Amino acid sequence: IQNYSSEDFELIRSSPESKNELDGTTIEAISNEYITFAAAGEHFLGPFKFSYVINEETNNYTTDSIKVVVHSILKGSVSYIDSTGKQAVMPLDSLKMILPIKDIVEYKLSATEKKYIVSFFLLLIVVIVLIYLFLKRKKNGNEAIEQVEKIIKIPAHVIAYEKLEELKKKNYLQKGIYKEFAAELSLITRVFLEDRFDFPAAELPTDELKEKIINYIENEGILKGMDELLEITDFVKFAKFIPLEAELKSFLEFTYEIVDELKENVN
Repeated sequence: IQNYSSEDFELIRSSPESKNELDGTTIEAISNEYITFAAAGEHFLGPFKFSYVINEETNNYTTDSIKVVVHSILKGSVSYIDSTGKQAVMPLDSLKMILPIKDIVEYKLSATEKKYIVSFFLLLIVVIVLIYLFLKRKKNGNEAIEQVEKIIKIPAHVIAYEKLEELKKKNYLQKGIYKEFAAELSLITRVFLEDRFDFPAAELPTDELKEKIINYIENEGILKGMDELLEITDFVKFAKFIPLEAELKSFLEFTYEIVDELKENVN
């Protein structure tokens, strides 16, 4: 499991430990290193959720939580002078190490700093006056000419078709470059949905995107196929999942169908 963090445990390093082939299936072990600022005591990491594909069937799996016992690494105490001038002792703790702040005084500007500040504001006033005089002179001496530019927006499906053709020409599948293919195909699909229905599809997490598109698409077949496309391309991009070439090729063809089905009518 890679790229997993929680409220108490932050992933700081992830590296492969081993990789083996068993009956045509790639088995890879990943080592994760975490840092925690959780209070001393029992905490739970997980559960971990992941999916895998066997014979073109997607399987979802959830592990148990892992119990982690956190101990304070700071022992002993520190002496300090409190606000009344008395000596006090405070224990060192991984979360409650609050040391006193002493000698806090009001900051006073030096004469040089004051001169710089005054000079800055005087210069700012001069610039504002010059801009005002320039605009006033331009208004009195010239007629304002407005040029209306007609902005022609290229339909979303036209852009998507061009991007899909460019993706095909890169021959990623023939070269075995599956991760880049999946990333570009997912982005093309997301950008098409964003341009077509005017919502930030490219930025949304996959789960939120699948909930959002229900509001715009009624075709159950399209919705089901799009869910599979987004999930599998995520597996390839983030989980080092290696799909079948035919499967990714079918997703490319399906994306053409999505664009054709959802394209807007242009007069």
